[in-house]
Amino acid sequence: MAVPYPNDRQRSGNGQERDFRIGIASKVILESIDENLEWDALLERTASRLRLSLEVASERTRVRDAFLAAELDLEWTNQVVYTVEGTFRRPLAAGDPEAVAEADLREVADAVLGLGWPGSGHKPSRTIYECFVELGGRYRHCDVYWAMHKHLKDFKLRVVRAHWMLQDDLSAMLADPSLTQHERHEIERELEEDLVRRYVAWLGRPVKKRRFANGREADLFDPSRGLLIEAKVYHRDDVLVAHGMGQAMYYRTLDRLPIDTRIAVLIPGAPSDAVVRLLDIYDVGLIHPQGDAFVEVLRG
Repeated sequence: MAVPYPNDRQRSGNGQERDFRIGIASKVILESIDENLEWDALLERTASRLRLSLEVASERTRVRDAFLAAELDLEWTNQVVYTVEGTFRRPLAAGDPEAVAEADLREVADAVLGLGWPGSGHKPSRTIYECFVELGGRYRHCDVYWAMHKHLKDFKLRVVRAHWMLQDDLSAMLADPSLTQHERHEIERELEEDLVRRYVAWLGRPVKKRRFANGREADLFDPSRGLLIEAKVYHRDDVLVAHGMGQAMYYRTLDRLPIDTRIAVLIPGAPSDAVVRLLDIYDVGLIHPQGDAFVEVLRG
């Protein structure tokens, strides 16, 4: 969850438990300021103080959320400086980057885009910290964070599991050989869920998942049109789209669905000729975004 800019926080509804965690994280950072510790070491110390485990996903999320919020608050109020080396120190009298006013955050966002996406020698995605480092520390980490969330997220860049990339660079990111199989699976799942949410919002009416008696689940079932939809994040690879098509065909055989139930594949961009030919041969529908709308080519 993104930490709102200070001027927006009257609407954020943090809650007492979260405020307590942020307070503990702030104390850990300030108490350790002269130890020259890096982010991960302080994160572990915060987890220990909160009696939470970084090995448990739900607890790790709460610790990271509190620590990030604490870091942003402390830097915004000029109590600490987060360095490009990944450590914390006390503010100096001179040489530290100046605070950026909210109205000037767009300048920081332009500087982030000016890094090039992707740049020579870089992966197609970056974290906020990597952007902060590549900008040479001329802006505070907190200002880079807020500029990217306020002016780039869902406009110029998309973020998945802390990785920021151009809106049309999803396939390049998923092809990154440094990703583990688990990381790639999790990213694919989040991208598919996001694609489904966008499509349902465009439809403007409630369409939900369909869970079958054997525990399997179709991404969407539109009973008003007798339509099963399976989402895939690859829109040019015909083999991977075929996998989604096969899933939809299998779901059509479950729970005595009507024989005329139609199927379609939902993908994030314009398909390749091979994908169009594949779906046409097997009489499978195709749905994909085009601008702010979606194109539906339904068959059967």
